[in-house]
Amino acid sequence: MTSTEEIAGFAADVEYGRLPDDVREAAKRRLLDAVGVALRNHDRRRVEAIREGLRPGGPSDAHGCRIWGTADVVRPPRAAAGNAVAITAGNGPTFLAPTLAPVGGSLAAVVAAAEAADATGETTLAGIAAALEVHGECAWNAPLDGLHPATHTAVAAAAGAGRAMGHDAPTIADAVGIAAGRLALAVGDPDDPLPAGHAARSALYACSLADNGVSAPDAIAAPNGWHDRVGPFELDFDPGCERVRDAAVLPYDAHPYGQSAIEAAIELAGERPIDPADIDSVTVETFDAAVPDVDPERVAAALVDRELAIHRGNRTDLEPILEAVTVVPDEALTDRHDRGAIPARVTVEFRDGSVAEAARDGFEGHPSSPETWGVVEEKFHATVEGVYGRSVRETTVETARSFEADGAAELDRLLR
Repeated sequence: MTSTEEIAGFAADVEYGRLPDDVREAAKRRLLDAVGVALRNHDRRRVEAIREGLRPGGPSDAHGCRIWGTADVVRPPRAAAGNAVAITAGNGPTFLAPTLAPVGGSLAAVVAAAEAADATGETTLAGIAAALEVHGECAWNAPLDGLHPATHTAVAAAAGAGRAMGHDAPTIADAVGIAAGRLALAVGDPDDPLPAGHAARSALYACSLADNGVSAPDAIAAPNGWHDRVGPFELDFDPGCERVRDAAVLPYDAHPYGQSAIEAAIELAGERPIDPADIDSVTVETFDAAVPDVDPERVAAALVDRELAIHRGNRTDLEPILEAVTVVPDEALTDRHDRGAIPARVTVEFRDGSVAEAARDGFEGHPSSPETWGVVEEKFHATVEGVYGRSVRETTVETARSFEADGAAELDRLLR
């Protein structure tokens, strides 16, 4: 059975120099994507309310960490929480496990830990890689019976943050034990970003406590621990942290399960101009679990705009298509999803009797079709356009590309 010692030993041994080049690049792309999503969501009502609750009553902490896109500098656990909430509130990187696992909390915790420890860019990337390897293994192999998905975030974030801070394996084991002991019941809205913020904050506090000599029992393998709660499980860690590439980048402003349908709709619209008045019906076939999460309005927007990096709702020009969209389950597509795909088929029937169809088993950014820097940069510019000017956006992209040399301090300077 997996133990906190095993998780900690793995995390402590992750070295930037031993990571494959494609894993390094994937880690940097997911960091840039997370930053862009957080900046896009920083003024959403719930994100802003949580951020206000995290802001100290007095002056900012000169030795603290940045809440991205604001002037606020707060203690590292609060910064981790604020940034985690902003990422998780949008279409940030996500493991497409049976229970979807957003990784915003893990990324935010590692960056805050690295900034607090003045870690190098290479050390920060090692922490990100360790966190995502642990998070991915948990998402696919550690049951969540009665536990909130943010439980995985707390464990992975503690492991990655401890690595970014340069802690040794016994200290990381105590941090993971403390974080794993704060298991959250699966109550409330599963899409609420607040639990991810709690998990990221708990991970930073756990690392601080462990670094100051607070020990913890093995909350995973000890009696009454995680294994006793949900049953035994094994996590098989890859020293090259290949799970980093399994965290899907979501190029479209839609639920993870809606990405393939959006991409298929964009393909159809690219093949021929679509006049909403010419459409008789639009049928989206997908796997059973995705039906409630495929938004007809977003499908309509993709057909009209031929892109969906940002979705602006309540558009009257979409109404003729929106009224024609039907989302239905398909047994064959459900079988393909059970084998790891995110399948969708979009069929448009026109009033002249012609039919156009496009199908996808995934999307660009799905692990089977890895995202490129171009895809991530295009999404970043589209989502952050209303927050920062072109010059700052381009500099932020270059900082992410050369994160080994620049690190979290330079990222903080740009995101003030």
